[in-house]
Amino acid sequence: MATQTEAPAQETFHLINSPADAINEALTGLTEHHPYLSYAPTHKIVYRSDLEDFRNSHVTTIGCSGGGHEPMFSGFVGHNFLSAYVSGNVFASPTARQMFEAIKMCQPDPWTAKSSPGTLLVVGNYTGDILNAGLAITRATAAGYNVRFVPVGDDVAVGRKKGGKVGRRGLSGHLVALKCACALAQQGKGLDRVAEVMEYVAANVGTIGVAFDRVALPNGILTDLQSLPPGTIELGMGAHGEPGLQQISPIPSLEELTRNMMKLLIDTSDVDRAFIPLSSNKGEDEAVLLLNSLGSTSDEVLAKFAQLGVEHLQSQGLPVRRLTFGPLVTSLKMSGFGFTLWRLPSSSGKEVLSREEALALWDEPAHVVAWRQ
Repeated sequence: MATQTEAPAQETFHLINSPADAINEALTGLTEHHPYLSYAPTHKIVYRSDLEDFRNSHVTTIGCSGGGHEPMFSGFVGHNFLSAYVSGNVFASPTARQMFEAIKMCQPDPWTAKSSPGTLLVVGNYTGDILNAGLAITRATAAGYNVRFVPVGDDVAVGRKKGGKVGRRGLSGHLVALKCACALAQQGKGLDRVAEVMEYVAANVGTIGVAFDRVALPNGILTDLQSLPPGTIELGMGAHGEPGLQQISPIPSLEELTRNMMKLLIDTSDVDRAFIPLSSNKGEDEAVLLLNSLGSTSDEVLAKFAQLGVEHLQSQGLPVRRLTFGPLVTSLKMSGFGFTLWRLPSSSGKEVLSREEALALWDEPAHVVAWRQ
């Protein structure tokens, strides 16, 4: 691992009224602008406005995360996507109480309803989110609610040796798996099937990111910004500024950077990071590719990397069947982006989903704020 160096601190500003109110104000504005969304400010829960009716006949899905990653998950609440989103403060997990309140909103009262389709609760693989979700689900189960839980970790920068029992960090892989699971929930499928597909897709997804600078927490209007050294980028930096895999200087060409990032995703000989179960036979697999802006990276930049990513995968015998890009899981206004790769089901038809079913779920139109179909 390359030696990591620090540049002198600089200052940056945040166009907010108060750090304590920033998330509530943002979510209030979002739901005022979109009538199909509603907001419960006490517990920072964004939910589809038809939830009271929807929950009676459909499995509901909840995404939970800290704030500062918008549009995840507030921008993905609505038809064919999430039923509700629970937000913590900036880069902080929502509490167990918040999650429990969301579960109660997403199911009929178990003491008065004959039955409930149940709820799938999804978080990224971070300690606070896992602990608080466990407490919330324990309390919900004791109260009679039916809940399944799927944590998602997709960051290939965290190898098996480093991840140990904790596993990989959650990045944008949630969205790929949720796109399919939530479409099934909208179709009226049962909780077991929705959770099964969520787990299956998440197990076939990997993400690698690169940061062009560090993130600054909005703990004031004007804050220090620890920047990378001049002419340096950091491969594998986490969504909260966690140390990455390697600092690279001088900055490589776009083509070289793409090759390096793709190798971390698709190199099956790398036993520490070969998380995506790709076939050893070229031409057997197909993929969905997602490019995510970490906050301030433009569509223009993403589009070029999308072109390079598709071309590289094609040259490796891995054609891309679907592509999307944009700001999906950000890190406030960090400069950088990530590739997320989903290996589609094999053509054998012997997996949890067939390839045709997987693509059909991906193609289901989502009536939400931030998804780019």
